[in-house]
Amino acid sequence: MTARSLQAQLDQSIPKKTHEEVIARMQGTIDGMAAELRRTKGQLDETQTIGQGLSILVKQVATQGETIKETAMKLSEVTVPNQVYQNALTRISDLEQVLTRKDQEMQSFREQTVAKDMYIRAETRISELENILANSMPKTEFEDLSQQIDTLTKAAPIISSGMDEVSRSPAPQTVQIAAN
Repeated sequence: MTARSLQAQLDQSIPKKTHEEVIARMQGTIDGMAAELRRTKGQLDETQTIGQGLSILVKQVATQGETIKETAMKLSEVTVPNQVYQNALTRISDLEQVLTRKDQEMQSFREQTVAKDMYIRAETRISELENILANSMPKTEFEDLSQQIDTLTKAAPIISSGMDEVSRSPAPQTVQIAAN
């Protein structure tokens, strides 16, 4: 019985050399797995470091995005788009041309007109001159009449009757003469 039990154990056992080979192979596999585990751990650490870095970058990008949004809002409050600015410049240019044209029209109008007070003074002077002219006669007409009176007085006979003698020269009269 002992032999049988030893035989059964022997049947279940393997030779030492095979056992050592299996152990050597398993040790190689364990060493390979340990190396793979260390490499995987290193990659995991690197991935975690990258993940943490990415997390930090995501936070920074989010912060910068907020900063950009705030800056854009501030800029939109104090600036306008370039197209709107260009349209405004065009409109300003158009309006300046209109103003220049209107200034030229006003200057032309000023050159063709006089101030109202100057017009009133001219009208007053015209009225004064018309009054003076209404009370006077043209110089040529006055000279003609004076000459006719002289001719008539020279041609008229002198009458002496107890009265004072009428002289041939006419009495001086005041007459306004208007020059033509």
